[in-house]
Amino acid sequence: MTTIAFKRTGGSMDQETAVNLDLNEMPASVSQRIQNLINESNFFEIPLIEASRSGPDEFEYMVTVVAGNSIHTVRVTDTEMPKSLRPLIDDLTELAKATT
Repeated sequence: MTTIAFKRTGGSMDQETAVNLDLNEMPASVSQRIQNLINESNFFEIPLIEASRSGPDEFEYMVTVVAGNSIHTVRVTDTEMPKSLRPLIDDLTELAKATT
């Protein structure tokens, strides 16, 4: 079982976007895509980055993934984000927008 808690804050309007996902309850194609993005980003190897104060119009992201007995949280801003994490963040942002 894999669950994801995603939250995006900040930006020019300082709006919060958040979603909690259970990959087991999602369509197989979406679940597999998200799982692949987690694996490709090496999410569980990304150090817990405590984001410094984000700049004006910059977003801050917090992602927690629980997969089996593993749990890991990453907190980054647009400028501090590892390049490998961007595709996962983009997908989670779109899923969060679709649920609001």
